[in-house]
Amino acid sequence: MIRKLTYILCLLFFTAQWSHATSVERLGLEDLTKKARSIVIGRVTGSRTYWSPDKKYILTDYTIAVAENVKGRAPGTISVTTIGGRIGDVELYVSGMPFFERGENAVLFIEQSSAYQTVVGLRQGKFTITNGEVANSVDGLSFPDGRPGNPVKMPLETFKSRIRNLINR
Repeated sequence: MIRKLTYILCLLFFTAQWSHATSVERLGLEDLTKKARSIVIGRVTGSRTYWSPDKKYILTDYTIAVAENVKGRAPGTISVTTIGGRIGDVELYVSGMPFFERGENAVLFIEQSSAYQTVVGLRQGKFTITNGEVANSVDGLSFPDGRPGNPVKMPLETFKSRIRNLINR
């Protein structure tokens, strides 16, 4: 019990420091496209939350049904991992980490990070699709130059065209 309480207090301390913003490299569309191993359009079909193998972090895997490959050749279903989630009474929240909802459609810029597939640039690399438009969020992110982030919003077809032009350069 004391170990669990100590762990929870440590998590609260660290997440309180992270709650304001997570510092991350500013990435424009060109940077995201270059860094991504694959870029997919898909629908979130499920999630699974679990402890990391070393029991230090809570991780969440989101299952994505791939509808279209914009860059690379992802299989029909992929798993994207984020740090954070809830297990019982313990919750880990990392500011700026992308989150997903079942049924959500998104364009994802995916990179390999050790054993996991993750979203490039945290929230910068996840673009939610709503009414034929894509938009990302930079909420919870801070950048080394101190300037605020610039979220992107545009029609999906324009977005895909820009990505393809960047890939074909």
